[in-house]
Amino acid sequence: MTARSQDARSAHIALALLRATLVAVILLTEPLVDGRQLGHYAFRVMLSVAALYAVIGIAFALRGPQGRTAQTISRIQPGLDMLLLAGLTYASGGAFSDARKAFFVVPLAGAFSERQRETAGWSLLAVAVFTFVAVIAGGPPRDSTVTWQRLTINQDLYLAWTGAAATLLAVALRRRSAHTAELAASRQQLVTHAIESVERERTRLAGALHDSPVQNLIAARLDLRRAERNGDPDSFRRLHEAIDATIAELREEIFRLHPHVLDHVGLSAAFEQVARHHAEGGDVTITVAVDAEGDGEQRQVLFALGRELLTNAAKHAQASQILLSLRREGHQILLEVQDDGCGIENGRMRQALLDGHVGLASVRERVAVLDGTLDVISAPGSGTAVRIALPLPDPGDAPPTGVSHRVTSLDTHLVSPV
Repeated sequence: MTARSQDARSAHIALALLRATLVAVILLTEPLVDGRQLGHYAFRVMLSVAALYAVIGIAFALRGPQGRTAQTISRIQPGLDMLLLAGLTYASGGAFSDARKAFFVVPLAGAFSERQRETAGWSLLAVAVFTFVAVIAGGPPRDSTVTWQRLTINQDLYLAWTGAAATLLAVALRRRSAHTAELAASRQQLVTHAIESVERERTRLAGALHDSPVQNLIAARLDLRRAERNGDPDSFRRLHEAIDATIAELREEIFRLHPHVLDHVGLSAAFEQVARHHAEGGDVTITVAVDAEGDGEQRQVLFALGRELLTNAAKHAQASQILLSLRREGHQILLEVQDDGCGIENGRMRQALLDGHVGLASVRERVAVLDGTLDVISAPGSGTAVRIALPLPDPGDAPPTGVSHRVTSLDTHLVSPV
């Protein structure tokens, strides 16, 4: 789930809870014996319907409907709210009902949608609906100076003013969201370019080392073999050892900089090469499972993240089995690294940062900037699972409205840092 969908779900839950508390407020504050009433029974029925509606709204919000269903619900809910408010107001005194105050929720709720036209339209409709309810309910004045007509005009003026304020608020919120989206998109693009720039430089340096120093050393080794027949065997042996060690070191650095198989074969081969490198001379078995659909446009980013997580697990988890998996699910790319190692102790992340280890912290920041999520599940002695979800670019979607990352139990769910 992306930051944008999480924010929308949180807003729906908040509004659903507000509806539920509003029902409780009306139940506690509505004077059932003052003003004109059409009977206690009608009011209680309407209040029961409103309570059931609030419970259903909370259930839908927690379930988190997606796509067109969510859009349809968000568009018709203000109308349903207004119908219930009209029924409660009519059943408990019309213009004299304390439930009339709840009409002010309609324009405020509309402002959260950040759609100024809809906010203004719902505000005007709230004024019209309340006026209609007050007219058909009528009712005698509560004292000698206030009539239902004056009370209705008073309510309409304040409600119209609230609607205007809510419309301006919707405009301000929309502009702020657009500005936030622009900043988030720029930040995401900047980080992506930075990662790609680092990988390009790694590729260039790896190619330069491979094409010149390594080839020169190999040629020198061949020359030595031809010349050693007439020279000192011990001296030539030492030269051979030095050249072989230099070649091995250069190849190691080239591998660390950038595996050439990533460009030519893909993520699966690159991850397998990293796995073989970490498994050499150890007691750990590393398995790589890469779905072909997951090897796409974000190859450089995914490889950088996966290599970091594999390095963490291989160096510090004390595991016998490590699994790296990469697959596509819907509009997301899921990268997961699991191990059966020692797990993470409480407070390990803070101590790791104090010691200068920033491996997972850097992964977390990169994932957050890319509008992804990071889930880390671990406990001492139970191994560790790190799951990264990155959204796939969709030309039909608006730019991301924020950045989000999620770490379950911040102190305990961490990969041992590098």
